[in-house]
Amino acid sequence: MSEVKGQDLAAEVEVSNSHFSAWLQGWGQAAVADDDCGQTIIYRFFDGGRPDGVFEVPAIGGSFGFCAGGTAQIEDELGTFHVKAGEWFTTPRGLRLSMSEDAVLVINQRVGWLGLRAMGGPVEELGRLRYIDTCSDTLLAPPPVRGDPCMNLLHFPAGIVQTEHQHPSTRSGIVIRGGGWCETPYGRSRLVPGLVFYIPKDGLHRFVTEDRTMDVIAYHPDSDWGPTDETHPMVNRTFVEGQKVDNTVGIHTSAEVAGSWD
Repeated sequence: MSEVKGQDLAAEVEVSNSHFSAWLQGWGQAAVADDDCGQTIIYRFFDGGRPDGVFEVPAIGGSFGFCAGGTAQIEDELGTFHVKAGEWFTTPRGLRLSMSEDAVLVINQRVGWLGLRAMGGPVEELGRLRYIDTCSDTLLAPPPVRGDPCMNLLHFPAGIVQTEHQHPSTRSGIVIRGGGWCETPYGRSRLVPGLVFYIPKDGLHRFVTEDRTMDVIAYHPDSDWGPTDETHPMVNRTFVEGQKVDNTVGIHTSAEVAGSWD
């Protein structure tokens, strides 16, 4: 994280407007985002922050986190685990953080939503799915049910000028590798490793890279894709008398079917 330290750089990249906000220093709550799906609280933690390096995220919703520097101990209702730079995690509700002096973390908490407990990393260098303008992404923490929040790795090749676009809900996260720019109607903001960002609903923006690539961890508070009771991997591959079961009925005592399986 040495390349993003220093007050001069922090002053250069930190910005707040109606389309894009970003932080390179600070401790605790950074912003509160309201969407049609509910509320998200964005937390950022830089270089230990408090002398004891400890912070409690209240147990009011599922949390999505990424460690971009140092190490952290995560304690939630199910126990304790550790993460280091390059690793992500999710918890059902709140959590207690104990961080090293050089820790850099972002946490997005979806208020009123029960999350799944998971962790992973280090993240890959390229995404597995195509995204706009030759970018790519990987779904790290998928929505457990269609409509639920999720967390993604987003990769930008060098020399990208994205098509200007918007999202129907909040986008927030952290730059983890490389760098570039975010362009909005207010101008151009520099993106560097460790930068925590927030794009409000309908914020007009595009990301630009020059002579290097850039990787971002992005949180979405909602989704229009994911499993449902009627279609998910378990039920989709369950057959009665050679045909997919109809999962709209409560108990399968006969060959109630949804139709032939192609």
